[in-house]
Amino acid sequence: MGDESKELEWALVISVPAQQIQRTILVTSNETIGAVMIKLTNRLAESDWSDYILWWPDKQIWLDKPRQTLHGYGIQADARLEFVPTHRNVIIELPDKKQYRVRINFAVRVFQVVEDLCKEFRIRHHEELSLMKSPLDKEGYDKQTGGKKLSKKARSHRGATPISQSASFESGEILGDTSVTDSPRAKKKLPKLAVKAVNPSEGTDQPILPSFAAANHLGDAPDGGIFNDKIWRTVYERAYLNGLWLDSSLSLTEQEVAEDSLLYLRFKYHSIADLDQRVDENRINQLYEQAKWSVLTEDVDCTEDEVFAFAALQFQVKLAATIAPNQKQGAGQITDIDEALSNLQANLGQEEKKFTPEESPNLQLKGPIKYSQPTRLTLRGAKKHYFTLKGTTLTMYKSEAEANTDTVMNRFNISGAEVLPDIDAGKGRYIINLTLASQGEEAIRLTFEESDDFCSWMAGFRMVSKGKQLAKQGYDTEYTAIKNVVALQNRSGGQAAANSEELHPEDVMPPRILKKHKTKVLVRSILEAHASMLNLTLMDAKLQYINNWKKLQDFGVSLFIVRINRSKKD
Repeated sequence: MGDESKELEWALVISVPAQQIQRTILVTSNETIGAVMIKLTNRLAESDWSDYILWWPDKQIWLDKPRQTLHGYGIQADARLEFVPTHRNVIIELPDKKQYRVRINFAVRVFQVVEDLCKEFRIRHHEELSLMKSPLDKEGYDKQTGGKKLSKKARSHRGATPISQSASFESGEILGDTSVTDSPRAKKKLPKLAVKAVNPSEGTDQPILPSFAAANHLGDAPDGGIFNDKIWRTVYERAYLNGLWLDSSLSLTEQEVAEDSLLYLRFKYHSIADLDQRVDENRINQLYEQAKWSVLTEDVDCTEDEVFAFAALQFQVKLAATIAPNQKQGAGQITDIDEALSNLQANLGQEEKKFTPEESPNLQLKGPIKYSQPTRLTLRGAKKHYFTLKGTTLTMYKSEAEANTDTVMNRFNISGAEVLPDIDAGKGRYIINLTLASQGEEAIRLTFEESDDFCSWMAGFRMVSKGKQLAKQGYDTEYTAIKNVVALQNRSGGQAAANSEELHPEDVMPPRILKKHKTKVLVRSILEAHASMLNLTLMDAKLQYINNWKKLQDFGVSLFIVRINRSKKD
């Protein structure tokens, strides 16, 4: 009986690339994968092999079921297996063009990898994203140009990074530029996460992901990468890039992704779920960056008017981002805490505490303003009245004397109102249009003679219309933001666009439009489109940009290269 069992044993060759050794072990067809790995590790040097499993290169499959037998996998004596680690390092580039060196599982499906990455980067709805391979190989061949080898200078400009160069980066570093160089700004050290790794294995003491450095504000992405190089691409080149998406049902190794490869994490599916500013800040930021670069690189077709609207929104994002993060957060935290306390009191059956006018910590705005009300046929003449804004109520008096005697002409509820500015600094026009949702969409127009008065009341209306308290901390932040925009328009009214430090058309316009118009014309057109966007906050401007992007005629249309029947050409 013993002789019969020996006849059933056969030699299986397994190589260990990490130690550059090869071992031959005796196995039987009914032996499990787990038993084979135990035999192998007993013949290897003592080490931590918990992250290693068997890989079959000829069949391109992982032997990841330890209870499955060799016969079940179809493994015979001529098979050559490899004992390799499942977790390896790659470079992940996000839509905002920041690159992270991460350690991920090469043995699980790409869908699971994306889910784990999005969990660490705090991006909801991971099913909207996927991974894409780089169109540049390690020798510097640009595959989308038909295998033409680019020069070293061109590879640096297009973002080509040989794999051998990537190996010099340590885990936990952010690569600030898409082109890896030896400059000091190419390597920015980030604190490492003290959290569980993506599909962690025992004995792995190296953190998988660096901390996500875009909690509040994302800077503009550097130029020169594959997806942010402002060059016009042919239809064939666009289709080729769409063919670089990885198959979500296969693992990275099964799709020949090597260690230290550059992978792009992008929004692949255009059925975008709801966007909530409270929990989707990172997701909105990344989606905005991808939409912005698709417009700037002309991957999606836009009319000239649409391009100017996108440029104005991008300019508003830049202006809103200049607000100090601590001031911006402080204003929002007051409202969130009050709202949470109100909800808690309601749940406990308690009455919400109401401030009396004497106890109220809110500010009060007052002063003379020209008032008019649009009609169907014409606009009534503007008459100057005295107004006060307290809480959510805008009260109108005939004069300041009647305000002292509390002789009220009219009251307007500003809560939930639509606030639209209409300014032309060159002509001295400072107007605020209010559409009162609480009073049957009643519309009123307030005209100001001075820019300071306009900024003061605009800041107050913006806060009250969004349900915020008119507190000094939040009011000062809003006032400063509006004041900066109005000051910009005052300076640009009689100056050349090249002298404007805040607006650079080459940063917000695609090359086709830059070549078509002069800089002065571009600046004037962008500022005209931007005049109606002064009331947008940083996140509101990004959301508006995304919504306009989704409304484009070619949004969601993807091109792919196909080969019909037995044709030799694509």
